[in-house]
Amino acid sequence: MKTLFVGGTKRGFLTLKALLESRAQVVGVLSLAQDVHEQERYEERIRALAAQYAVPIRETKFVRSAEFARWAARDLGAEAAIGVGVRILLPQDFYTAFPKGCWGVHDSLLPEYRGFAPLNWSILNDESRTGVSFFRISERMDGGEILLQREVPIGRSETAPEVYRSVCDATVHAVLDGYRMLDEGKGAPRLQDYSKGSFTCARTPADGCIDWTQSTRTIFNLIRALTFPYPGAYTHYQARRLVVVAAEEVRNPPRYIGRIPGRVVRFAPGHGVDVLTGDGLLTLTRVSTDGQTIKPAEEIIRSVKTNLGLCIEDLEQRVMELERRLEAMTVHAHH
Repeated sequence: MKTLFVGGTKRGFLTLKALLESRAQVVGVLSLAQDVHEQERYEERIRALAAQYAVPIRETKFVRSAEFARWAARDLGAEAAIGVGVRILLPQDFYTAFPKGCWGVHDSLLPEYRGFAPLNWSILNDESRTGVSFFRISERMDGGEILLQREVPIGRSETAPEVYRSVCDATVHAVLDGYRMLDEGKGAPRLQDYSKGSFTCARTPADGCIDWTQSTRTIFNLIRALTFPYPGAYTHYQARRLVVVAAEEVRNPPRYIGRIPGRVVRFAPGHGVDVLTGDGLLTLTRVSTDGQTIKPAEEIIRSVKTNLGLCIEDLEQRVMELERRLEAMTVHAHH
């Protein structure tokens, strides 16, 4: 079955590699550029992989032109398209161009978690499982017929990158199985009831701000759902943004009847920093002040009189800093 591969990211790269190694008939690659803020990039690796197997490749950020469909279906003779790591809506003239269908992989067990960042939302919502769905692209977002699914468990302390590794592995196996089923004319895709299931909204880096009045479990889920290479859960310390890279739940914490959420109550070398939450205690173990250098939390936070979060004192310090900068700019302008 002559197939066009569409997509990007690590998951797309691993899947394309597996397809090519399995000698699937990949006749072309449409590589989709990742977002600017992403630190782990795979465009170069996908380009090199296509060159290694002498597969024609085109690169784009969006698929708005009918030229891509003509190139794949007419010029390359692709009978099907398989997309992995596709984070845009494909136009109708594209997904209807292939006689054996245009198929995609969504990292959830559809019909649940249709939409954006389903893996991260699953962890944020404290789910015990997620999965991948191999489904037909249609006019409805993540709403087409489902050919097959693979379940992926989520451990109580697993982080998003750890779960993502399992999702990548499940994706590779799902696509190889899906390709074989389509090639052999086997399998019975089942319709989705679009009135059932659930949807997720897009997330931005600003959504990672920690609200210390929330429960320990909620904050811990936020941290593990957004840790590197995702933007990270963050708070503020001494008027600076502090990204919490790793934390641990405290079992049976001391009983605080004087509670200020976000207040540091203990720090010690090798232990981390204990911070009060809305209902308990969370130990911060690794943090970053610049988004790149990661340090033990106790090397950064050194006082039990410290409150984490964007408090009035933080705002006052920021205003004072802005006033100092404006004053310096004014003096420089006069000279």
